[in-house]
Amino acid sequence: MSAGYEDEQKKLRATVAELSAYIETAEQKSADVTAFIRAVQKYEHITELTPEIMHELIEKIVVHAPDKSSGHRTQEIEIHYRFNVAVATAVADSMKFDKKRKAA
Repeated sequence: MSAGYEDEQKKLRATVAELSAYIETAEQKSADVTAFIRAVQKYEHITELTPEIMHELIEKIVVHAPDKSSGHRTQEIEIHYRFNVAVATAVADSMKFDKKRKAA
């Protein structure tokens, strides 16, 4: 009976540790979202995107190497917002933006 009790205690300690880590992560995400919303509300009605606004809202922009395997150039761009709230991904396709291409 003692061995069963000890096993149960180990499992319960492990569960408490996992739940504590989960709660800590959830609290951090909540704080990050709240801080991001506060920052975005400051710029609710902007008419011009300035470097100051960019620095406050965006952590980094990752521009991936171009891919030419399809016959035209595509390039993926990731925008990582501050506070670990979101990542936006866009793909620039040369077929859509090629100025040398003749109109049909």
